[in-house]
Amino acid sequence: MQELIHELYKAGVIKIGSFILSSGITSPFYIDMRRIYSYPKIMRLIINEVVKKVDLSSYEVLVGVATSGVALAAFIAAVAGKPMAYVRLEKKDHGTLSQVEGEVEGRSSLIVDDVATTGDSIIRTYEILKDSGAVPTGALVVVDREQGAEERIRALGMEYHYVMTARQLFNTLKEDGVLNGATYEEIMKYLESYRRKK
Repeated sequence: MQELIHELYKAGVIKIGSFILSSGITSPFYIDMRRIYSYPKIMRLIINEVVKKVDLSSYEVLVGVATSGVALAAFIAAVAGKPMAYVRLEKKDHGTLSQVEGEVEGRSSLIVDDVATTGDSIIRTYEILKDSGAVPTGALVVVDREQGAEERIRALGMEYHYVMTARQLFNTLKEDGVLNGATYEEIMKYLESYRRKK
């Protein structure tokens, strides 16, 4: 895990500053996972962690959340020998008019995304899959920001898997001297404020 965290940092995936997330929340850090697809080593490290931590035999199909989860689901599915599908952000306005691409009906599905904050994208995908006749039973992300996603997803009756939490990521960077004390404290205070809201 330490090697993966350092590779993410070296690749510029972990950014420190002030950012507005897709959830509308302002954050002192941003995890730009869309960069990982340019780094095959990072992809291998992520897949190795997923295979160690998640019993993929429990799922019949892996479903990527558009757009960031699609490539991730495809990589994992290829290595695991699993079928893969994805959910579009919007319904197609041509052809089959479908919002779900791939065979999901009646299948136990693992929803795959890169980062979870509040879980909105995963929950939206869950609802679309249910409407399509799929059986979404789990969700997987690379980084859980620990800002409510896990609780909301588990409340739907799904398993929730992550490769790492934001806290694990920043603890490793601090312990290895990559992150200075003041920045680390600011991030931990920010994360703790969400823990208190639970």
